Amino acid sequence: MEEQPLRLLVADDDEVDRLAVRRALLKAGLNAQLVEVSDGASALSALMEQSFDCAFLDFQMPGEDGLSVLRQARAALVETPIIMLTGQGDEHIAVELMKAGATDYLGKSALTPERLTHLLRQAQRLHEAEQQYRTLAEVLPHTIWTSRPNGELDYISRRGFEDSGMAPGDPSQWPKAVHPEDMPRLMERWHHSLRTGEPYEVDVRIWRKSDSTWRWHLVRALPTRDARGRVVRWFGTNADIDDQRRAQERASRLQAVTAALSEAPTPRQVIEVIITQGVTALDAQSGAVCLMAEDGQSLELASATDNVRTMTRGLERIPLDAPLAVTEAVRTDRLVLFANREERDRRYPTVARLDLPYEAAAVMPLRGSRGVMGALVVNFFQPRTLSPHEQEFCLSLARQGAQALERARLYEAAQQARTAAEESEAQLRSVLAERERMEATLQERDERLRAALWASGTGTFRWDIRTGALEWDENLDQLYGLPPGRTVQTIEDFYPLVHPEDRAEVERRNSACAREGADFELDYRVVWPDGRVHWLSSKGKTFVDANGRPLYMTGACVDITAQKRQEAEARQLAEFERQILGIVSHDLRNPLSVIRISASMLLAREGLDERASKNLTRIISASDRATRLIRDLLDFSQARLGGGIPVERKRMDLFELARGVVEELAASHPERQMEMAQEGEGAGEWDGDRLAQVLGNLVGNALQHSPPETPVRVSCRGESGQVLLEVHNQGSPIEASLLPDLFEPFRRGRHAGNGAGSVGLGLYITRQLVLAHGGGITVTSRPGDGTRFTVRLPRRAPTPPPFQEA
Repeated sequence: MEEQPLRLLVADDDEVDRLAVRRALLKAGLNAQLVEVSDGASALSALMEQSFDCAFLDFQMPGEDGLSVLRQARAALVETPIIMLTGQGDEHIAVELMKAGATDYLGKSALTPERLTHLLRQAQRLHEAEQQYRTLAEVLPHTIWTSRPNGELDYISRRGFEDSGMAPGDPSQWPKAVHPEDMPRLMERWHHSLRTGEPYEVDVRIWRKSDSTWRWHLVRALPTRDARGRVVRWFGTNADIDDQRRAQERASRLQAVTAALSEAPTPRQVIEVIITQGVTALDAQSGAVCLMAEDGQSLELASATDNVRTMTRGLERIPLDAPLAVTEAVRTDRLVLFANREERDRRYPTVARLDLPYEAAAVMPLRGSRGVMGALVVNFFQPRTLSPHEQEFCLSLARQGAQALERARLYEAAQQARTAAEESEAQLRSVLAERERMEATLQERDERLRAALWASGTGTFRWDIRTGALEWDENLDQLYGLPPGRTVQTIEDFYPLVHPEDRAEVERRNSACAREGADFELDYRVVWPDGRVHWLSSKGKTFVDANGRPLYMTGACVDITAQKRQEAEARQLAEFERQILGIVSHDLRNPLSVIRISASMLLAREGLDERASKNLTRIISASDRATRLIRDLLDFSQARLGGGIPVERKRMDLFELARGVVEELAASHPERQMEMAQEGEGAGEWDGDRLAQVLGNLVGNALQHSPPETPVRVSCRGESGQVLLEVHNQGSPIEASLLPDLFEPFRRGRHAGNGAGSVGLGLYITRQLVLAHGGGITVTSRPGDGTRFTVRLPRRAPTPPPFQEA
């Protein structure tokens, strides 16, 4: 220190006091270069502009006192050791000076060379220690700072200035470097430490000017206290933990992604997790996943947020060679980014023409074990530059998503295969069960068939047309009067069993079956060994190969001997009935005609008394009823034995016919009210006599079975292609049990009176006449509605279908 002079500042308004300092330094033998000033402003200016090894400031100076100069110097981070000269020994002043940043203080009354030398050397040592501390602080990777008890910084390492962008001479701006959201938490911890004396640490975000970002720092501070426990200084560090914190956040996010993906078993759920996690983690506004199509030449939109579906409507399928960020990421298998609209439009002009609302985007390829499967796209509506750590997170998310998607696809394929296998197994079990059921059913049916064949006396056979071999069962042996066993083995053994008169026809039919594949159907006689003759009805189905060549015939035979006998008896009976009816028709009609003519001639004579007239009238009426009975019997015989009643169609008007019948019946029943209505046209082709018989029967029944005071209504309605006739009366309804058989022969209701002139054939013949005209007749009978007969008659005879040759 003797070799190099000390630069000292002496600030005192009293020349005598400045002289005392010079003398003390001189007596102490210190080599010093002094700069003297007489007021506080000059002292502050010298401290701010020059470098001194130590400064002596008078506590009392005009303008600004020493305490004010001290505070301003320390606020400007002036590191020069400052010893305050006071004329008072007040301890309160000493404490105030030390809090303001004074290195030490010295009373002017105690100013001696020894005391001054001691204080100066002590200040020098303290300054050197602080310099070493600050040098060390500059090389540490943290921001080092010290502050006064009130929190005002009196030192901050260069890193703090460089990171925050504060002016080197103005550390009071440090609160502006702390994130506004974190400042309340920081102040709460500082006040707590101030009250308790405990050190504190807190995570806050501090602005970094170099990249214009907020970075997380761990702020730690330790208070220094005096003997009375008062804080006299704060020592603290700010450690940049942003990378560590963000790494932890990324790890947490990836753990959340892993957990979410582990709970997504299907590809659709995996895709939704990838989109949700990507958009949330990167604070994006939309997202989508595009997957490679089966053709490998295009991408398909697999899923997206709602706003993306609205923006990309019509772009659900994108060719792989399209100049877009998503196709570039898939083709190159790398992360594709653009930070703003200008960069986006410059690199992808196609997007510029679409005028999409987002500006920045990140596109992450989804690479599986067999190549790139697609890409995850996240969009930002504002400019956005992803940090390297965020880019690393994007790639990690894409890797995990691709692995999960591939896993889900394999799981889904396995599930589908398992489901298909289970379905196939179930189908196989069902088929086997159905087969067992069918086998049991077939066995049961076979047993039933055998029993039915045995019960019905039906025999079955199989004729191998190629070899002539013939197989038949025991039932067939019985039908041919043969003992059980394989008596007949060939078709040649069969022919001798057929009646000689029928054998030629049987052989001809079999030859046609063997030659053309025709089926066999024939009734023929067989001669039993005991000479008895039986009728058999035989049917056989011929089966052919792919070329139409007959292979074999299977068939069955039944004994119809009893049926043939009954048919013969029926023919004999029918012939007998015809003979009887012929006798009735010929032998009864003539006498009845003679009786009626004779009675009519007698009735026409004059001078007959009333009794004779009544008797003759009864004779005429009786002969008419007998004639009608004979006509009904002949019609019945014709319908039952002759295949229907013949009709002779002629062109006529059915309405006029109906009107005439109604007028005739009204004249013969003057006491009854009869009504007739017609609608449409009544022209057509019918047998007028027969339809007059139909209408007469129906109206006569209506008159007979209805109360005398009620009307009988006849309605005629012409429709397209047909005419409807309705006869309605208000008599008691016909019993429901009688309606189904009402048109059967020989049926008479219990209200039919004494049955004079009727044998129960009227409605039967009426129906047969309607059927002969190709029409139909129905009846309805209900309480309150009466009885209604409805006849439907086509205007012309139905045209028979054209004949087709076989």
